[in-house]
Amino acid sequence: MLFLAGGLFLISACGPGLESGADGAVMSVGERSLFRENLDSSFERYRGDTLSIDVLKNNILARELFIAHAEELGLDSDREVARLIHERSREILQAEWLAFHLDQVEIADQVVRDFWETMGTGVSYTCFYHQDSLIADSVLTLVRNGEDLSRLAVEIGMDEIIRQSGGKITIADRNFSNTMDFPYLIESEAGDIIDPFPVTLGWRMLQIDSTWTYTPGSFESDSQRIASMLLARSRESRKKLLEDSLKTAYNVQVDMEALQLMAENADERGYAFEAFQLEEEEMVVVTWDGGSRDLFSVTENVIGLPPYYPRYADNVQWLRDYARRLALFDIEMQEAGLLGLDTIPDVERRLQAKRWEAVLDKYYEEVISLRIVSDSASVNQIYLDIREDLPILESRVFDVLFLADTGRIEAAEAMMASGEDALAAIEQFETFPPILAQGEETLTEPLSRSMIPENDRDTLFDLAPGEEAVVILSDSTALWFRLSYVNEERIPTFEEIRGRVVAEANQQFETEAIEALVDSLSDVYHPYIDEAYFEEFYIPAETDSASSTDSTLEVI
Repeated sequence: MLFLAGGLFLISACGPGLESGADGAVMSVGERSLFRENLDSSFERYRGDTLSIDVLKNNILARELFIAHAEELGLDSDREVARLIHERSREILQAEWLAFHLDQVEIADQVVRDFWETMGTGVSYTCFYHQDSLIADSVLTLVRNGEDLSRLAVEIGMDEIIRQSGGKITIADRNFSNTMDFPYLIESEAGDIIDPFPVTLGWRMLQIDSTWTYTPGSFESDSQRIASMLLARSRESRKKLLEDSLKTAYNVQVDMEALQLMAENADERGYAFEAFQLEEEEMVVVTWDGGSRDLFSVTENVIGLPPYYPRYADNVQWLRDYARRLALFDIEMQEAGLLGLDTIPDVERRLQAKRWEAVLDKYYEEVISLRIVSDSASVNQIYLDIREDLPILESRVFDVLFLADTGRIEAAEAMMASGEDALAAIEQFETFPPILAQGEETLTEPLSRSMIPENDRDTLFDLAPGEEAVVILSDSTALWFRLSYVNEERIPTFEEIRGRVVAEANQQFETEAIEALVDSLSDVYHPYIDEAYFEEFYIPAETDSASSTDSTLEVI
């Protein structure tokens, strides 16, 4: 997988393929042709580096062959591949659509000054969040009867970040609070309880713990920070307005029967789903004017959410809100198309890159990975080839004691001078667990030179077995060491470098499989390569003092 993951930029550099055999093509495979404008910028980076130019050319050829083969196998129309292409394209177009609208939002200077004039009040409050309005109402009743909201936020709250802080939030100036809480904080006083109010995917309630006043900085010092915050807040409001209008305009509807089926099929954690029947996967979950999403699409998106993102796959209300949000994402994608944002050259290039990224991932899984064959003899040979380059370095094992004050340092030094055994008087000192071997009271784990602070390496590594030294940690603390034994540098066993051997083996077998596949596909697709074009980059660019200056400025 390293081959494909390591060169994804090449696909984006290639851009969309054109008719095979078109005039001026520098590489053609099947129906796809690449031209100078597709490749110049990528190869210019390596001009003069012949090896890198050849590697880059061969990588691009391999990818074009794999794409041609993947299309012939129909992998570009595979259901999961088609879903991933859609989602990755949607993310790009959705972001472009939002940027198109939100970049038009501006903040007037007077608005910034008006905000600054209302600054001067800080607030500390406790927050509780839950997806169920009935539970939120019950918590409100409990708090009004004297229960601790912070405890409830930890015990039954649904937001992990809020739970970790006990629901405590402190804002240096309440004007800078988030858009959810701001309307309720601006007029609140200590002791107020804010009833549960709706937020994305749930309900939120607040309890004001304290407020205080302070003197804000000058307008000149605070204006930039205020302007940035107000712009973000205005864009968020604009975004919500746009989204609400789209939901209404496109008549978004959800199928409660399909949502109920999904909830019933959720796993015990509410994070994923048990397997569905094919006919169940094809059930339409959400529709809008011009499109829909089926159960397979919605469930795969739920499963694919980042691990830290809360999800409640066993809750119909949460599933309804999530399905509606997916519909909104697709509508924004459609709106981007209506504005022609998908025809902007850079956007079009990125869309093509995401398409082939998904196809090639599937191609690796279905074709390349099955050709990667390892055997014990080859793995053992790799171990023999690399083991001398990965020696187990010399290490030393010491007895160590912690000298907690100047009195103990003097006592240890006196014992060393008189030949007494410090370990025989261990009750006078303390152990030092940070470097002890597991289960040992005074013996360290094996320490290599690099594991010892630079100033103390020579002192400890010059000791012979049985010799002692005191290493000063601070004005009043130190460590007493006595060398117990030396582990000489040696060749590692297979088990000691198994991870490195396996990684080397996998890379070698993968490279061999890819090279063999490229050779066989070349016999099938007969690629055309304009070698003269690529050889142009073997020659370093001519430079002069002016161009050198420009280059330096560009790097800076």
